[in-house]
Amino acid sequence: MLSEKVFKSGYDVTSKSKLAGGEKNDCFVRACSNAFDVSYEAAHEFVAERFNRKNGKGTKMCNLTMKGLSDEVLEFQPEGQLSLFSDNGGKRIKVKHIGDTPKTGGRLINKDYTHKKVAYTVKTFMQRFKNGTYILLVNKHALVCKGGVIFDNGDMQFGGYRRPVESAFKIEEELN
Repeated sequence: MLSEKVFKSGYDVTSKSKLAGGEKNDCFVRACSNAFDVSYEAAHEFVAERFNRKNGKGTKMCNLTMKGLSDEVLEFQPEGQLSLFSDNGGKRIKVKHIGDTPKTGGRLINKDYTHKKVAYTVKTFMQRFKNGTYILLVNKHALVCKGGVIFDNGDMQFGGYRRPVESAFKIEEELN
């Protein structure tokens, strides 16, 4: 079990959102909201547009689409402000693909194991990558590791830290 010092509920971003109340299968939306430090609504709109996510449905092709985002700077407008001007203090986000599991030929390998190529688990990734913000893709799920703290579904505090990380993406905010 992960202690409360290194685990936070990813649902905290939904507490201020009316939109989130009617949603399900939205782990990737919550991961984007937590990682990009934007509202649930902004993340929901981003995932709907860029990942073609339908309300109430899971997000398909996350890995491939996230890799495609590595070449661009994502821009989020400040909450409650019209986007009539391009330079209005919005948030600029850069996504960097860190790697994939060795099972698929990736280079995201836990160096603690020398007898064979082993993927990081959520817990070992969190311990190794304590600085920065990362979106982690595990089997049919997405979560965030931010400053050595895992943001995930509340029930994953008890056993979810053992899941192998299939892909990892570093999230960095660019200064305007």
